[in-house]
Amino acid sequence: MDVKKEAEELMKSFRDCAPKKFFSCVEENERGIGFILVMLEDPDKEIIAGDIAKKMNVSTARVAALLKNMEKNELIIRENSSEDARKTVVRITERGLERLKNKREQLLERTMLLLERVGKKDLEEFIRISRKIRETMEE
Repeated sequence: MDVKKEAEELMKSFRDCAPKKFFSCVEENERGIGFILVMLEDPDKEIIAGDIAKKMNVSTARVAALLKNMEKNELIIRENSSEDARKTVVRITERGLERLKNKREQLLERTMLLLERVGKKDLEEFIRISRKIRETMEE
């Protein structure tokens, strides 16, 4: 079989075996909400909206839209910086902390299920191979 045909079959297999249910509780991170909540988890750190954009490697407009949505859902509050009133500090709320805790618990439960059904050895092998694939794709 030629390499192109093998690659096409592999692509179909990847699509067919995608672990969508496992990662469904993580999809929120793709929108950035989970990422931001983790950044804000430490209440002693003063996080500026612009720093979030840099850390996420996205535009400030994208972060502003995320923050607006998060504020509407009472996950965060925004306030002027005590050091520079032109800057906006973002803080996590109790509701945001609770949501972060719940997402972590969901992910932990799903990971425990994987350990039970797939086994630690196979999961470690999957992770090793996944890293190798990611490194290859990043080259």
